[in-house]
Amino acid sequence: MKRQVGIWMNTNRAVLVSLMDGKEEQIQTIESLVEQRAHNPREAKPGSRTGTVLVDVNKKMKQRKNQQLREFYEKVIHSINPDTSEIYIFGPSNAKKHFEKELKKHAHFCSVKLETETADKMTHPQMIAQVKKHFQHNGHKS
Repeated sequence: MKRQVGIWMNTNRAVLVSLMDGKEEQIQTIESLVEQRAHNPREAKPGSRTGTVLVDVNKKMKQRKNQQLREFYEKVIHSINPDTSEIYIFGPSNAKKHFEKELKKHAHFCSVKLETETADKMTHPQMIAQVKKHFQHNGHKS
């Protein structure tokens, strides 16, 4: 039994479309907890001082967002079935490229065929059609 997974991804959510032998599909949506705000009014102003220490709030917020993204990617990685032989990642943002790097850090996914492509925002039926089309068009048909 051949398992292929297409993942539509941006920083807000990931939609996993799993195909069994190119036919039977299963959809799973994973929402991210990445903060999308510019500034928390309760934090110090950017570049302000706390005592004798200069606080760079923008740097702190960027580090927090990067940590939240890594946690989101790990959640998606753990949702991928270990029997998966091919993964197709697509979506509108750079999140797919960062996710690909995180995926390659896992020894289990080193042998899995991995492809990425830029795509617009899509509905679930469009995502399913895109995943099926990708695997059939590229000669991945079971």
